[in-house]
Parts: sequence; C-alpha cells; structure tokens
Amino acid sequence: MSFVSRGVKPYFEKSVEPIVDFISQRGIHPNLITLSGLILVALGSLALYSELNVLALLFLGAGALLDAVDGAVARRMELQSDFGAFLDSTVDRFSDSLPFIALGALYAQMGEVAGVLLAFLSLVGSYGVSYTRARAESLGVFGIGGLFERTERWIVLLVGIAVDLIPLALLIIAVGSFATTLQRVYEVKKALEGRFL
Repeated sequence: MSFVSRGVKPYFEKSVEPIVDFISQRGIHPNLITLSGLILVALGSLALYSELNVLALLFLGAGALLDAVDGAVARRMELQSDFGAFLDSTVDRFSDSLPFIALGALYAQMGEVAGVLLAFLSLVGSYGVSYTRARAESLGVFGIGGLFERTERWIVLLVGIAVDLIPLALLIIAVGSFATTLQRVYEVKKALEGRFL
C-alpha cells in the first residue's frame, strides 16, 4: 500500500460510512455496486472524449466512489466471496483503461501525437502496476507496495480534469506508474532471492 493510501484510508473509510450504511440497509448487492461503478466510469470516459469535462469529473468521481465502497458494503452485509473479489479486480482493469482510451482517441482526433502517447503510456504503466502485483501473488509474494498505485492514479487524473491540466496529469501518471512497476519488480526479485538464502 502506498503512503497516500495508508494516510488517507482511515479518514476516507470514516467519511463514507453513511454511504455504506445507506447502500447496505437497502440490500443492494456489492457486485451490482461494482458493475454500476464501471458504467459510471464508462459514461465519464465518453464525456471526457466529448470534452465535457465537468460531466466527466462527476461521472468518473462517482464511479471511483462506488469502486471504493463495494468492498466495505460486502463486509457490512457479510457477502464477501472469492468471486466478488475476482469480479472487482477484473472490473478495476476496465475502469482504469477507459479514461485513457477516451483521451487517446480524443487526442488522435485532434492530431496531438504527444497527447496520444501520454494517454497510452499511462494505460500501459497502469497495467504494469496491476500485473506485477497479481503475478507476484501467484508466486507467493504478498504485500508488495509502490509509490504510485491505483489511488494515486485516480486522484491525479481527477485533479487534472478539474484544473484543466490533463496532459500534465497523464505525464505524472505515466512516470509514476512505470516507476512503481520497476519498484515492484525489484521488491519481488529481492523476495524471491530471499527464499534461497
């Protein structure tokens, strides 16, 4: 877990308790929340492509919020399951990719090669961060961290949209993601070497 995630998580969990309570009391299944978050992110990505940035910010923010509370709702309703965890991780990959694809398509349409490159570097870097953790865990290496994880990527993207500095946000995400991927590769290498010492 990154520094930001560790520092913010306790406060965030406390702030979203009323939302978790509201959803839980209405018996809404956590998997439905997960899929609803994906739909909101898809709508936000479409708005981003259409250069409706205020609308994009609202939809993407709401989608990210649902993604952040689905696990808490599952725990509150005692509906945790391996399939739910699998579905959540799978949906996360789509949610991560859609805004970058939208921005890449937008910049391609505008003829801005640098923007296209930044969008797709951000996409590849984000997948690198996710894949290194998944592959490490398949090798029995758990708890690897990183300076720039999913929480940081979403914060930077949303702030970039809000202040109309999307190319800068993409640059930060791309650099941060590749740095985190390399950090995780190093951590896994050291952990695997330690097994034979």
